[in-house]
Amino acid sequence: MTYHNVAMPGFARDTDQADRIFTILERANQIAGITALDELIERTLDLMIEVSGAESGTLYLLDQAAGELRFAMDRGKQEGCRQAGRHTGAAHSIAGITLLARQPIVIDDIERDPRWFCTLGKRADPRLKTLLSLPLLLQGEPIGVIQIFNAIRPELQLIQLLCNRMASEINKAALLKTSERRRQRLQTLIEVIGRIGSTLDRDQLLAMIMDYACTLLNAEASSLFLVDETTGDLILHISSGLLKDHFGQVRVPAGKGIIGHVVKKGETILVHDVQRDGRHCSTLDQNTGFVTRSILAVPLRTRAIELGAGRGASHERIIGSLEALNKLEGAFDDEDRLLLETLARQAATVLEIATLYADANEMFMDVIKALTTAIDAKDPYTEGHSQRVSNFSVAIAQELGLDAEMIHHIRIGAILHDVGKIGVPDRILRKPGRLSEDEWDEMKKHPAIGEKIMGQVRMLHTELPALAEHHERLDGKGYPKGLKGDEISLMGRIIAVADAFDAITSDRPYRTGMSVEEAFAVLRRGAGSQFDERCVEALIRAYERGQIRTQTEHEQIEDISQEFDILCQNQL
Repeated sequence: MTYHNVAMPGFARDTDQADRIFTILERANQIAGITALDELIERTLDLMIEVSGAESGTLYLLDQAAGELRFAMDRGKQEGCRQAGRHTGAAHSIAGITLLARQPIVIDDIERDPRWFCTLGKRADPRLKTLLSLPLLLQGEPIGVIQIFNAIRPELQLIQLLCNRMASEINKAALLKTSERRRQRLQTLIEVIGRIGSTLDRDQLLAMIMDYACTLLNAEASSLFLVDETTGDLILHISSGLLKDHFGQVRVPAGKGIIGHVVKKGETILVHDVQRDGRHCSTLDQNTGFVTRSILAVPLRTRAIELGAGRGASHERIIGSLEALNKLEGAFDDEDRLLLETLARQAATVLEIATLYADANEMFMDVIKALTTAIDAKDPYTEGHSQRVSNFSVAIAQELGLDAEMIHHIRIGAILHDVGKIGVPDRILRKPGRLSEDEWDEMKKHPAIGEKIMGQVRMLHTELPALAEHHERLDGKGYPKGLKGDEISLMGRIIAVADAFDAITSDRPYRTGMSVEEAFAVLRRGAGSQFDERCVEALIRAYERGQIRTQTEHEQIEDISQEFDILCQNQL
């Protein structure tokens, strides 16, 4: 922009003053080339303070959505002179009056000006003497306010000219910052949606969504409430930010509070100042110590799927609410509303999928347990054996540091490891004495039978080594395939040790179970030839840490528990 040497009303017309003015405007032009909003505001305030010989300055920007001025920056010797913190009602402050009037306000003595006291409700800082409050106007419309404190050269027209010059640049930088924030939000939202398919762990996914809600909406905290199906109350299920330690401890009665209204009506609610909203439930803040100022809350909608006769019929229902609390900069707006509604849909999808997965997994485990019960019913001498072997195998796997997915497969495989006994004649399984050679040959077929039966179940292919290999030996003398060394899978080796430990320590009709110490000695003698040494030592460590108990120890605990119950009943 080029400025010509023309006379300006109110300005001294001598050459030195004119040169000074044009030098100032040239510096303003240079500052106008800055596109980063914070740096632009910082340099603008510095120029204003220097030109006026002031001690400090403050800049506010107008939040169009909330109709409020938002503190942007302090500069100078007395930073912290902002009138009402980060949130300044447009009609309740000197800055707000300046904005509405679209005219500068000059205060020669802040201490005696009643508007300052009305703004803050307290006396002014004694260091503050004078104030220039100037609107930032863009084509006649205000976009913010600049305030200059303790100016030595309060050249009002020059300072207002600088305000008008920088208003368009500040507005463009603010729009650019908003555009960049939207781009980053979109990118992050795409990342959130992409990561949802990475795991079926419901709480892990919801925690991730909570963290993203805080980050994307620049909120102090976020929380997710779920409806208690019994009472209808809302219970804090998961949260982030300053509320992260209160999940499960906060309960809102049905229909109460802003969040209760959201769930009852199925409406999104945005409140800039909850203290002025009669629906706000202040007891929540009292119980958590968290001070809620603003809130954006959206309903969680999901479709309940009814399996069976309805053939997958579904109906929509509201299961809770997702909320963001206390915008850290600016105010929640329609863009925040759309973003949180999108996150709420993702959270509801996670809950729906996780519920279906949990139901299917529960049904699957029920079938597995039913099979185990059927095995125990055929072989009464080994009742509870499959579950104990599963417990021992999981403990070994954990000691070996295996991942959660592998441990899950080991748990299921161990429960099913003897399922092949379904194909062994009852006369052999129920024989109280030792088996003959022919009978033993029949018994040794159960790993292959189990593998054949469960090989038809697609979901159990990973578990097949547990069924097929738990009687194999490292030296190749095991059965049914005579595998040796690394030919035996880690799952097969783990369950072989767990199976042997339970067999050695459990009572049979033809012998009494060994002590734990004797069992450990047997396992260690077989390490390297029959058993994997790492698995043997892992089981021993798990036992020593109290992670597992033998059949005899379980029975002793049950006996003690029964005696205690009888004693308590007699005392009553």
